[in-house]
Amino acid sequence: MSAIILAADHRARGIMTVERYDDYLAALRAALPCCDGLMATVKPLADLAPELRPDQTTWLSLNRTGLAGSAFELDDRLVATCAHAAAAGCTGVKHMTRIDRDDPVTAAALELLGRVLEEARVLGLDVMVEPLAWRAGAVDRATDAVVEAAVIAHDMGAPLLKVPVPAAPPGTERVDAVQRVVASVGVPVLFLGGPRGDRDSLLREIADAVAGGAAGMAIGRSVYQDPCPGEVAGLVRALFDGRPIDEVLTKAASLR
Repeated sequence: MSAIILAADHRARGIMTVERYDDYLAALRAALPCCDGLMATVKPLADLAPELRPDQTTWLSLNRTGLAGSAFELDDRLVATCAHAAAAGCTGVKHMTRIDRDDPVTAAALELLGRVLEEARVLGLDVMVEPLAWRAGAVDRATDAVVEAAVIAHDMGAPLLKVPVPAAPPGTERVDAVQRVVASVGVPVLFLGGPRGDRDSLLREIADAVAGGAAGMAIGRSVYQDPCPGEVAGLVRALFDGRPIDEVLTKAASLR
């Protein structure tokens, strides 16, 4: 598996990435030709799904009640269902589970994950699970934490994982950290792109993920918030097509 999934479910969690909806859709449309699928909440997925190629996958994002920065951020309940995804003809569903050992709400979150996995299995849907270690109100990207969260979701039955690239120094150490995450489970692992930053840092991070055995990337803000979403998506595609990082960085410089 080598997949690039465009993630477009941030706004429903109160992360105001692109305010004007028409601009938001335009940015997603520009990036989609270089992607293998789209993961989004109900409205953007419904608006864009008819435009996708037959070989592109669709993933409905299920739980978004944990608004970013809110007092109830970890209380992340369903806003859509597996049945909705099945009726809409989606490939699968995406479910985020944040694991905070200091917050009792985590027990209910794990129970909800188990229920989603079972409902999806019955309906014949794939499930992309995003397990995140949560510490002091933020994602813990330490390698140990990424591995622990991945293992918990995997052993509950997650058939596909979406996790952060571990916060290790770029190059060999980050490649080794990615390899450790991938080796801790027996299913494909996608790595997420995170907030928009500079292109070179993003591309180097993706190159390390590819070298470490990533099955793909689930990227959103770092692509569709760029002034040229199609260009960034094309650069990411080049890395997964086997182009060397130096060649891709040179191409990126020529596009500025």
